[in-house]
Amino acid sequence: MFEKRKLLVVEDDKQEIENISRILKALGVEFVLATKIQEAVDALEKQSFHYLLSDLHIETKAGFERPDGLLVIKAASEQQPGIIIVANSSDPRAEIWSEALAAGAQHFIRKPVSKPDELVIAFGLARERKVLLSESNRKSKSKVTGRWKKYADGYPYGIVIGERELRRTKGVARSKNASIVLTGETGTGKEEIAKLIHRFRVESEGPIPFVAVNCATIAGTLADSLLFGHKKGSFTGAEKTTDGYIGGADGGILFLDEIQTLEIQTQQKLLRVLNDGSYYRVGEVIPSRSQFQLIAATTKNLDAEVEAGRFLIDIHMRMTGLDLELPPLRERAGDIPALVALFLSKKGIDIPDSVFDELVTKLKTYRWSGNIRQLFKALESWILTCEFDEVPLTVENFPIIKGMKAPGVDDAVFTSTGPFDANKSLREDINFDLAMAEFEKAFLVEALKRHRVIGECCQALGMARSTLDAKRKKYGIS
Repeated sequence: MFEKRKLLVVEDDKQEIENISRILKALGVEFVLATKIQEAVDALEKQSFHYLLSDLHIETKAGFERPDGLLVIKAASEQQPGIIIVANSSDPRAEIWSEALAAGAQHFIRKPVSKPDELVIAFGLARERKVLLSESNRKSKSKVTGRWKKYADGYPYGIVIGERELRRTKGVARSKNASIVLTGETGTGKEEIAKLIHRFRVESEGPIPFVAVNCATIAGTLADSLLFGHKKGSFTGAEKTTDGYIGGADGGILFLDEIQTLEIQTQQKLLRVLNDGSYYRVGEVIPSRSQFQLIAATTKNLDAEVEAGRFLIDIHMRMTGLDLELPPLRERAGDIPALVALFLSKKGIDIPDSVFDELVTKLKTYRWSGNIRQLFKALESWILTCEFDEVPLTVENFPIIKGMKAPGVDDAVFTSTGPFDANKSLREDINFDLAMAEFEKAFLVEALKRHRVIGECCQALGMARSTLDAKRKKYGIS
């Protein structure tokens, strides 16, 4: 069960560390030891693990304080959804098991752990429970429940993706050797798609690694060390031999975000891995091997990058598989209700339907240069600001964040379908009623910007206040 699998042990008791280390060495299990909460969280961020064995009291006393080991379990569940988690403790309280389960553990054993069979059985039961839970979640239609369910029906995985893209994503998950290239602006959900593919594979195969790398943050020899690993003593500070991201992804998925930013020299080394699975750690002459499914993401046109000499044509060809382009949010305004519903459901926020509808109408008028990520940040800011100022969650209190409007055009008018273009309506045949409605909305938006006082706006336009209020309500103009 533990063959070619890595385990993270979180424990601070010296005697228990000796017991567990002895057992794991006897079982031939590769493991990493963390004795502090932050050390464990950092390890989860930097390395991929198949299993986690965490004490529930690392820096707190058993039986007296709320177990801080729950923080590690929650971090592991969020960062590495495929990981199998067993919690252990000498805490005598009966409710401790329920808390560990709620945090994301699949099994619980009492300390001290003294026999290999205890760990083997515990992780076997944990794996069975995780498979059953995954099957149950897969059959569930939506993560969104309650009043928001009607807005998000049809998005069963808590991510807004079209039916065609969903079918293709599932197909790629079944074809473990197929590469995927995700193209789209920043914030369109490329990493979420990669995680969804990982989720599909975990449901069918069990836990596999998912290693995410932001290529834009690594360069030069640092890139080589982080990607390919290094041999102990190969350079100053190399205190131990590491597998690197590529070694950590063996048997699973390697997600390379902003792949076009890798230096040519690093691309050439990566090409070798993609060709036959072999690579060299920094400082080693004996090749290592790693087999993984590559998911690459980019905000650039890779064909153009190849023509400019910034991206190797060989590596571009080697990545040929599924190319999935994620449209910007401004081109998929119809998904905004579902996105807002998903966000509110995850946060446990409840607002009246009338406020929800008014909010969605307003959000559709913006460009969202940062796309879905920016939308969620704006919603987060809205909630925090209203809580801090002790004011209700109303559309009037929604913040305007830089980038929500068109870049460089602070006063651009955006309708529910994008920027209003009067000249286009003169050149092309479009629905008359739609054109008139869009023009009327744009006309009123601009007038209200010029006249901050409603009474002055009505007087300037020669319009009754009741008429203006009715039109503002009709078009969702705040």
